[in-house]
Amino acid sequence: MIRLFELRSGKKLSQRNVASQLNITQATYHNWETGITQPSLEQLIALSKLFGVSVDYMIGNSDDFGIIKTQQSLLPEQENLLNKFELLKPENKHALLSYLNYLLEHN
Repeated sequence: MIRLFELRSGKKLSQRNVASQLNITQATYHNWETGITQPSLEQLIALSKLFGVSVDYMIGNSDDFGIIKTQQSLLPEQENLLNKFELLKPENKHALLSYLNYLLEHN
């Protein structure tokens, strides 16, 4: 696929990470990225959601990202974190955000 490498690299993901997100093998994803094989329509849609861009951008038919702004474009672990965050009491949300800021400062 024309822009798979660019999109994956931009998100700092490995082929293994992307393959895991899509429930496919790393070899299958590698074959898509190198143009050996092509993903199905359903797989193209899943890729566009994962990378947050339109299918047209991903395959090179457009230079417009056509960014998809839905919760479904989040990685599963991001969606899981967001869902759990929303269940917290306000004071615990504040405590968690403070802790995350601490971790980022000492990363």
